[in-house]
Amino acid sequence: MTDFFMYLPLGVFAGLCAGLFGVGGGIVIVPFLLLAFEFFAKDPEVMMHMAVGTSLACVVPTAMSSTWGHHRKQAVMWPWVKSLLPFLILGGLLGGWTADQLPGDALAIMLGTFLILMAFQLFIKTDRPMIEAKDMQMPSLLTFGIAGTGMGWISAMMGIAGGALAVPFMAAFGSGVRRAVGTSAAIGVPVAASGAISFVITGFDHPNRPELSFGYVYLPAFLGIVLTSTFFARVGARLAHALDQRLLQRLFACFLAILSIRLIWNTVA
Repeated sequence: MTDFFMYLPLGVFAGLCAGLFGVGGGIVIVPFLLLAFEFFAKDPEVMMHMAVGTSLACVVPTAMSSTWGHHRKQAVMWPWVKSLLPFLILGGLLGGWTADQLPGDALAIMLGTFLILMAFQLFIKTDRPMIEAKDMQMPSLLTFGIAGTGMGWISAMMGIAGGALAVPFMAAFGSGVRRAVGTSAAIGVPVAASGAISFVITGFDHPNRPELSFGYVYLPAFLGIVLTSTFFARVGARLAHALDQRLLQRLFACFLAILSIRLIWNTVA
């Protein structure tokens, strides 16, 4: 438990990002957990899987806190959440199982590539005017099924909440960015929960897991991050409705790109 306290500031940053951008604190948590696990000499064979599994477990309470903050601002489209829910859970379970079949290096390269794409998307994204729900297009059940399963599958493999995929999807059907961010926070709860359960189950029989781990979830990191991220996710949600996000998005995108490039370089070097 000597490394417990180093995870507290990570929770602060992850919570702020989850509330501000709706991209899920996992985008920050996974790269930083990899740095921490490398520093504390965790087994490289399970390091990547532990980072993703722990991130998903952390995202559950963080996303719940962020959702509540956005719900109080009436920025969560609950009919969309209900329509996506079963497909998100299915995709999350499949994503956790798929990640367990991949070697850690392959998963790291996939994650690094995905994060670079998300950094680019965040850098160029601009806010859109708020659009009333009656003016939005409601996707078909087939569209919800394909999108929900895909978002859950990719998000669980990458250890994120799904907002990086959900926000562009909802914006394409006419949602303003702030409403899409609020809804993506709610979407992140079932995605992260089903993915975390899958990582717990698939990691139980791995002999190289560190002590104090529950499947592929490292408990000291989970507790340290959650203690701070849940509060700061609500702070981030309030800031999302009070600040011009364009500069913040671009700064965060640059920071994310640097972390992603380092992750890929360390894997292939």
